[in-house]
Amino acid sequence: MARDIPISELRPCDVLLYHGDSVVSQVIQWFDGTEYGHASIYDGEMVVEAIAEGVVTNDVASSAAGSLFVDVWRMRKDGHFIGSPGLPEGPVLDVVAKYSSEGGRYAAEELLLLALLCTTRRLPMPFLRWALDRASSWLEELVDEEREPMICSELVFRCFSEAGGEYYPRIRGVDIRAKVETLHMPGQPLRRMSPADREVAEFLDRYAAARSMGSRDRLLMAAVEADPNFITPGDLKRSPDFTKVGRLRLPS
Repeated sequence: MARDIPISELRPCDVLLYHGDSVVSQVIQWFDGTEYGHASIYDGEMVVEAIAEGVVTNDVASSAAGSLFVDVWRMRKDGHFIGSPGLPEGPVLDVVAKYSSEGGRYAAEELLLLALLCTTRRLPMPFLRWALDRASSWLEELVDEEREPMICSELVFRCFSEAGGEYYPRIRGVDIRAKVETLHMPGQPLRRMSPADREVAEFLDRYAAARSMGSRDRLLMAAVEADPNFITPGDLKRSPDFTKVGRLRLPS
């Protein structure tokens, strides 16, 4: 039974993982193999999260609205919880503040996370095409607005990984390898691919362009190194550097 954590006991740099009840969130959770479909980070006063409007700050209750439950995870390295003298939170909070100040440059969408998960699954063509087409249309809108896509768990991962090596969250390599092995043969000409592989490859090309990564090959090579572009809420849960400390007590 998860310990009940009131909002007053949240600590700076706590990671919040959400169990949503929307259809898309439920599908994300199923594909990702965990109970979570969204992620955010707490800055000591507010939740910082990547949503459609950009990287925004919200009060905890507003951020959790629409979720059936929210679990609290805390970084722990070499026996030190973040915020202790052995692992001060300042460097992470500096990165959180940086992304908050640049918030309008980014945007997130559940459909993008779903589409990225679809690229690592063998799915029926109608569903695959539905998810990738809608995510592609959203990417086109972002490019027109000169904004960059950023999924929610990518933001959380970057807040730690860009704070310095001692904060870099380990992502279990088997998860990343499994993704890359099913990412449909980088460099293979489109004409030689199956229809499903072609749909995936074309989407990844559009995603790489939106991220200014140049090509699908480069994007896939980056995935081998646990690139933030591929980090999901489930990856954060599975990281050995985050410990679940309890379930957030939400206002009734």
